[in-house]
Amino acid sequence: MKKLFITLLLAFFSSNTAFADNHIITIQCKYDDPGLSFLKPIYVINLETKKVKVGATSMHILKYSDNEILLGKANAALSEKMEIDRITGRYQKEQIFYGTSEEEKKIVNSSGICQKVEKAF
Repeated sequence: MKKLFITLLLAFFSSNTAFADNHIITIQCKYDDPGLSFLKPIYVINLETKKVKVGATSMHILKYSDNEILLGKANAALSEKMEIDRITGRYQKEQIFYGTSEEEKKIVNSSGICQKVEKAF
């Protein structure tokens, strides 16, 4: 009986660790614009905490489903929204750079494709 209990306990712990990272998605995105094609940011998306790491910066998950993920970020100088299609990998991004006046405000739209990145080890 004791061996059976230990076997079940070990099976329980090993099955939980096998699925521990299923809420973390790592993707690398590439711009459609040939002038920006050298930029390939890596997004580490944590669906559980709704936080996203992009290099040294961070974003938040505003909404997600099986079909899309909507990311956002805002501060006094910048507002950014990014919609990622989980089926095709395509994304649309809108960045608003605020100036000291309404005339200095600049809106930049971009698009591209993202691919899932697997861990090497």
